[in-house]
Amino acid sequence: MRAYFARRLILFVPTAFGVSIFIFVMLHTIPGDYATALLIGSPEAQINASEEDFERVREQLGLNGSLPSQYVHWLGDFFKGDFGTSWTNRRPVLDRMAPRIMLSLELGILAVTIACVLGTVGGVIAAVRQDTWVDYVLRFVSMAFQAMPVFWMALIVIVVLIALFQWIPPISYRHIWEDPVRNFQVLFLPALLVGSRSSAEILRMTRSSVLEVLREDYVRTAEAKGLRKVHILGVHVLRNALIPVVTLAGFEVVFLMSGQVITEQVFNLPGLGKLFIQAVAARDYPVIQAIVMFIAGVVLVANLVVDMLYAYLDPRIRYS
Repeated sequence: MRAYFARRLILFVPTAFGVSIFIFVMLHTIPGDYATALLIGSPEAQINASEEDFERVREQLGLNGSLPSQYVHWLGDFFKGDFGTSWTNRRPVLDRMAPRIMLSLELGILAVTIACVLGTVGGVIAAVRQDTWVDYVLRFVSMAFQAMPVFWMALIVIVVLIALFQWIPPISYRHIWEDPVRNFQVLFLPALLVGSRSSAEILRMTRSSVLEVLREDYVRTAEAKGLRKVHILGVHVLRNALIPVVTLAGFEVVFLMSGQVITEQVFNLPGLGKLFIQAVAARDYPVIQAIVMFIAGVVLVANLVVDMLYAYLDPRIRYS
């Protein structure tokens, strides 16, 4: 197990390296650059800006070198813990990200927890109550959540809460160590909306897996021995049925992170998602690259956790 864990950690390096190359090349090869947008932002600048002005701004931003040299310089600073300087306000990127990381992590963890709990419990109930009205309702709700975009659900929920209950969701964020109750009140509704779509996917997968396992011979044997239904579900069925569900949950982390970007904007939460949208609008490449690398790290850690859970859920898996 330790050797496998070490190998997985080593794989982080080439994966993160590939992500960094991809995002760097994509950002620096799109038409135009920040220097051009900065100098032609007004009619006066369009008239007065000279080629020397463009070269001066590009040199200040580190854009005057070749693309490989720019990447090597950025990567070297990144490994030193220097994520660069924001082009919009000339502050270090890490200083802009640091106050927002905790909020996004809290929102993400809460959304993943809600998605896994609702999806797993709902899937088991739907499988046990197969072809009953409970099963039909849960399947209909899951399909509805899958069909609706997160940002649309967020807007509809806010409008309904204001129109019917004259209640506006709290938007004044407080850190968890300052005011835990206020922190939960602010993050619960956004996390519920972000996690609802993933919970629908997990519910459908859990239902299919549980139904498949319920038809296995060892389950029939357990029933023939007179074991309680709850014991059979908890010990014999769930442990085997959750293997594909865990795989899906690992993939859903990517969608949850992308859903946070829009949800933070809708609920005016000062997290990494809102900062990402602001950076994209301003073409602030250093901030975009740092946020994408952070998200890639979160996804890699989630996949590692999924791989470790395989060994616990399925004793047939052996890692040397």
